[in-house]
Amino acid sequence: MSVLYEDDVIHEQALKEYNQKTQAGENCNFTVIHNQKRKEKGLPPIYDDNVVDDTQESPTEKELTKDDKQAYFWWKFKHDFFDDIGIKRLSKLPKGDTFILLYIKLITLSLKCNGYICYEGTGIDLIEELSLHLDRDIEECRELIEKSEMYNLITLTDNNETIYINSFNTYTGIDDAKTRMRNSRERNKQQKSALS
Repeated sequence: MSVLYEDDVIHEQALKEYNQKTQAGENCNFTVIHNQKRKEKGLPPIYDDNVVDDTQESPTEKELTKDDKQAYFWWKFKHDFFDDIGIKRLSKLPKGDTFILLYIKLITLSLKCNGYICYEGTGIDLIEELSLHLDRDIEECRELIEKSEMYNLITLTDNNETIYINSFNTYTGIDDAKTRMRNSRERNKQQKSALS
């Protein structure tokens, strides 16, 4: 079972339990329930257990770092993706189409750590590790990283052991518990008003 699919199943179970408890009049917290479900499955918590009320907006959004747990579950492929000057320059290279596909795979890999791809120690270096993740040869991955950095699509940090996708915030969306609950409540309100 893939991690994302398992996350969806856990989320649905937590949402079901939360809805049952709130309908029964219990004072409960979706975040706590969701983290408990994740813990039962041997997964780390995603959300801060100190949250008291799911319905309140946080006054300030916490800036995410590479050390934070996964918060992003999807990325948006915008209509102007290929208009980005870095993507255009990448596409003009001899293996341009391949590099663009691999860059898209880098974005997908970076979802696990909020825009970062970190050296995990499974290869000799980050490039070899990427070649394993992308299922490509090392030289092709080395060229991809060099050109992507040259065209300002990525930034290498921490002595070339971490890659950051520079436009990560424009590509991604957070689909957290609060957002899903808010959307769910809105859909329920619309359905009730349509029925009456």
